[in-house]
Amino acid sequence: MSFFQMKVGNKFTIVATNGAANGHQPVLKSAATGYDVFDRSSCKTVCRDQPFDEAFDFCTRRLTLVQTNPVQ
Repeated sequence: MSFFQMKVGNKFTIVATNGAANGHQPVLKSAATGYDVFDRSSCKTVCRDQPFDEAFDFCTRRLTLVQTNPVQ
């Protein structure tokens, strides 16, 4: 079985999960109770159990901040 995941930019991945009660296991989008955001560069979960819209907004806001404040 494949699960729903969506890459946002070159930094984040949104994954559909079955929630904290079931151990945040990846699931199909139709079975999702929440969405977790993973930072691919550090291999960490940065946001858990969000509705899809909020998870996507989180990613886009972070990507915008990184672009406007480049590391020198």
